Amino acid sequence: MAFATRYSSLAALVASAVAPVAMWFSGARDTALLFLLLTTLLWIMHRDNIRRLFLGREGKIGGKSAASPQA
Repeated sequence: MAFATRYSSLAALVASAVAPVAMWFSGARDTALLFLLLTTLLWIMHRDNIRRLFLGREGKIGGKSAASPQA
């Protein structure tokens, strides 16, 4: 995901969403439920990043730093 989109935050969010599903189907149901809780907390705590992703304002890998002045 990070390679395709250059958004490390998007890659982390997708990985956090896929992990509990993969665990559930692999039979680790108790662990999957724990990871679902952790994923929910992660998404809540990173809602500003998610908002920036939707607005196209989130920094990309190899892009300009957020502290860099805009041209």
